[in-house]
Amino acid sequence: MVTTTIEDGNVYVTTGSVSGNNINHGANKGVKIFASRIEYDYVNELKDRAFKSGGERDETKPIRVIDLKRIRKIITVTGALDDEPNESANVKRNNLLTMGEFDGALTLVWGRGNYRTIFRPNVSSDEFGVFIFKQRYRETSGIQGSNVASDPQPFRKITVEIQFLVGLDVVLPSQ
Repeated sequence: MVTTTIEDGNVYVTTGSVSGNNINHGANKGVKIFASRIEYDYVNELKDRAFKSGGERDETKPIRVIDLKRIRKIITVTGALDDEPNESANVKRNNLLTMGEFDGALTLVWGRGNYRTIFRPNVSSDEFGVFIFKQRYRETSGIQGSNVASDPQPFRKITVEIQFLVGLDVVLPSQ
């Protein structure tokens, strides 16, 4: 079983489980992102209507607001995927792409102890996981201005901006 210790300054995306300050991946995937910024957006869909009075002056009355309670919680993580001794930045990027395409609700965690923020799918206790909503990667093509032909290739950093939508996985009935 592969266990990762949660470190400050990093965000972890995994299909594994979190216990204390550790993530137990087992045969599951997990990616560490060195986070420079984490944003949490709360979007509530509202409809506003302006009604006319219908009188002689046809005055407009105050706007009425209808709260539809269609709430979207979006977490945006901006950071970097770094080459590490046991996993390259390319492998991490490919794992995130695979998780977004083939996995359902994921676990997202950052911080330790009392300062931990965690989103994990657990229907029985009404805990919400996250789904990869949008991914954007930027990388350079190696070291600029150097002629490097060594193996392994030089250290590389891939910057990432990834958006997660908080929610529950819906299981559709079989046909």
